Amino acid sequence: LTTNTEARVILINPVFSRQLDLKPDLPLGGPIDDYVSDAGFCDLVRKISSGAYTSTDEIPPYEFSPASNKFLLVRGQPVVNDENEFLGAVMTISDITAIKMLDRIKSEFVAEVSHELRSPLSTIHEQLALVINDGTNGKLSEDIPILSRALEKTHELISLVGDLLDLTRIEAGTVYSEPKPVRVGEMIRKIVDFLSTRVEKRRQHLTIRVPEEGVPEITADPLALESIFGNLITNAINYTQDEGEITVTVAAQPGRLVVEVRDNGFGIEKENQARVFDKFYRIKSEKTKSIPGTGLGLPIVKLLVDNLGGTIDLSSEPGKGSCFTVSLPI
Repeated sequence: LTTNTEARVILINPVFSRQLDLKPDLPLGGPIDDYVSDAGFCDLVRKISSGAYTSTDEIPPYEFSPASNKFLLVRGQPVVNDENEFLGAVMTISDITAIKMLDRIKSEFVAEVSHELRSPLSTIHEQLALVINDGTNGKLSEDIPILSRALEKTHELISLVGDLLDLTRIEAGTVYSEPKPVRVGEMIRKIVDFLSTRVEKRRQHLTIRVPEEGVPEITADPLALESIFGNLITNAINYTQDEGEITVTVAAQPGRLVVEVRDNGFGIEKENQARVFDKFYRIKSEKTKSIPGTGLGLPIVKLLVDNLGGTIDLSSEPGKGSCFTVSLPI
């Protein structure tokens, strides 16, 4: 599909028409909204058609479902002539229904396996804890280090299973949600207080900045917000060196609440930044390879932020630190 600078359709090929079930004799020249009902698709077309992107910009693809059990992926690029004059936009479409179905089957399988693993792992964890507790009272003293490592690894597996279950539930839309008025500044203070032992152990400096006049309450699921900010602050602690600086800033903007989690830690190479929200992706480097984690924290954060109608952005520079900015509607 091709549009001019006013987002009016000047060409639709037969394959594009079939994917969207458009009438074959539909006249050209109308605005994009006359052809496609999906608001997000139309917004993307108008944005590209207006010249918001250059030909060298990387434009995020847009995924939508025009009908039940049908999923499409749209990519767009600005069109320029030999004199580099802007002419409009060209959109391509791909049917990703089979991929989405496979992904759903995989998620269901992961959820089932994770559910079956949770109970035995919890039992093993409890039994190990009991044995270690007896050992510290004089029994099995020489075996305590080995058992303690086993307990630690079991705890990591339980965390992994928990993250997998959370992720599959969020993706499936089966997470129970009860929106309530939340004072985000107070919530973040409680999260930081809970994590204070880790911060003190590593002699880090964690600062919370909230305007003296406060910020408006946000109506959202408190558990989702706790997961978002808890994951981001925990990551900042983990990926910042001892005696490093972490700052959490809460601010109000017109119609939005913005939370910024900034650190002066290891930072992320530019080529890796686009992948940090991919499931199971972890940055491999000498500085970070010993840091525990599942590679699921940030994907969970991204899904929850999206579900709340918000956005999350990352800016980072290797050796100087990272900044995650969450913007949520008030």
